Amino acid sequence: MDNGIACGFLLREINFVWERIAKNLLDDTNLNWTQMGTLSILKNTEGNELSLKSLEKSLGLTQSAVARMAGQLVEKGYVEYTPDETDQRAKRIRLLEKGTQSHQTFVDVLKGRELPLFRGMSPGEALLFEKCLGQVLENSTQFCKELYEKKAKK
Repeated sequence: MDNGIACGFLLREINFVWERIAKNLLDDTNLNWTQMGTLSILKNTEGNELSLKSLEKSLGLTQSAVARMAGQLVEKGYVEYTPDETDQRAKRIRLLEKGTQSHQTFVDVLKGRELPLFRGMSPGEALLFEKCLGQVLENSTQFCKELYEKKAKK
């Protein structure tokens, strides 16, 4: 099997396993992995808010999927919609205190557990692995963009 295909398959399998791990860790909340990821993105964004369009790009989801998910987070009291000052048609999504607290609780749970991802690796190997995964993500995102652009030209 070609190395690229084998690595892609392994990444897919790792993703499936981590989705199950995340579901298990999130069982005590009323959030799913994508919703928690959204809280994390907002928490790490200046002003704790983004336009829905920026959130779509960050999550790699469609406009309708992000709107649906954001609406669920609004209903649960984790975020609120705010008007976009530059475009009245656009909405922004802002993290509320409940969202900040839930995100912090989740982070604390993760920090309190020995996660298996880096077992058997030295700190240097773990750092290199993280760097390599970041490069794989960047390369994959660029390749995906190129495929969509090529398809759009047809």
